[in-house]
Amino acid sequence: MIINTRPKNLSGNLISLCEAQEIALNNIYLSKINSIDPSKIAIDKIKNIHSYSNLIFTSQAAASYGLDILKSFFDLDDLPHNFLSVGPATSNKLLESGIKSHFPQSHSSEGILKLIEKNFLGKSLLFCGENSNGFLQQKLKASLDEIVCYEVIYLLEQIPKVTNNNEIFLIYNFSTLKFLITNLDDAVLRKKIFIVASENIKDRCQNEFKELEIHVSQSPTDKMMIDMAKNFI
Repeated sequence: MIINTRPKNLSGNLISLCEAQEIALNNIYLSKINSIDPSKIAIDKIKNIHSYSNLIFTSQAAASYGLDILKSFFDLDDLPHNFLSVGPATSNKLLESGIKSHFPQSHSSEGILKLIEKNFLGKSLLFCGENSNGFLQQKLKASLDEIVCYEVIYLLEQIPKVTNNNEIFLIYNFSTLKFLITNLDDAVLRKKIFIVASENIKDRCQNEFKELEIHVSQSPTDKMMIDMAKNFI
């Protein structure tokens, strides 16, 4: 059995892909995403939008809630900026609002950094969540400002839905894996296979926690995550 851990509002594509392939999928929505109203400092950054060359979105939620903020101040067609997204799913979310974006082959913050250094020099405004890994903020420093536009809330009431059976968990970020490790017994964790969206998630887990059976997907897209999981069904 494959276990989907994504928030419900980000799970539609994954569910559709599994239904099309007749793959059994159990949805355990371990978290929910709430928008965060922009602070006065964030509003000042938005009003000064033309001082930035690049607008960066590091997740589908950042794209959704970040664009909502931008739309409340501007017509998106009037923004001449370079739009950068972390990968195809985030790019597609921007495209729903008519925004074409550039994304790196590696689909990661590290990839965005290389893309900026190679092709998009200039000041950047980053839209992200409270759980941002801080990589771009640390590396770009004075040439980057951020707007935190959403929060991820983990739901303890979902933990009892995790069974003692052998299961394959799809993990898209480190915070979700940490939440499971913190709230499940070792005996339960040892029966799970974790398909993670990046090498960074695997490395952080092995640095901070006990050894688990972890396999890294070739790409963080839903299709590639499922393809990796199918190897263990």
